[in-house]
Amino acid sequence: MEHVFLEILAEEARKGNKPSNTFRAVSINRVVDAISERFQVQCDAKHVENHLRTVNNQWQIICKIRGESGFGWDDNMKMITCDRATYDAAVMAHKKYEPFLNKSIDHYDEMTVVVGKDMATGSFARTFADIDLDDGNEDSMPVDCNNEEAEELYEQVMSMEEEGFDEDLCSVLDYLGNHESEAKLFLVKNKKHKKIWLQKFSQG
Repeated sequence: MEHVFLEILAEEARKGNKPSNTFRAVSINRVVDAISERFQVQCDAKHVENHLRTVNNQWQIICKIRGESGFGWDDNMKMITCDRATYDAAVMAHKKYEPFLNKSIDHYDEMTVVVGKDMATGSFARTFADIDLDDGNEDSMPVDCNNEEAEELYEQVMSMEEEGFDEDLCSVLDYLGNHESEAKLFLVKNKKHKKIWLQKFSQG
């Protein structure tokens, strides 16, 4: 099912049906129809969108690991490599790293096409100029933010990990990525507002 999901969306992205960081409805519906018919399960657009967020979060973790020292990359195997000591230390500190270490990453090439272009220089960074503002969020304000600033957003959120905020950081990034004015304020007043943003996010 995962292969069908990513294969179709990769093809849709190559066809130009992902003009920004969001797939067109026709692409989502194509996945819905294919999965429903092939696997005889009930699938709707919400399921596809939720799983797409899961894949995006997995990609963020992969890129974060690859950006850290002590890890290598086997492009033939599509595998993040490390020695035993590094592996043990990484898994102890970050349990979520384990599925991506010293084993081939399934459907890596498709993930690169489907969500990889939402990354800036190897780090998660949604291009704010590409965000669809027509999302019903009346408090949202467009901001002029380039990839450099978006990467800074990634780095600042991930720095919270050192302060004990390891849980749901990818979700925090998604939240800020969908609330442009709040993300801009986060960049400007990061240190002062770190805990405020996380408390606000946890309250929904």
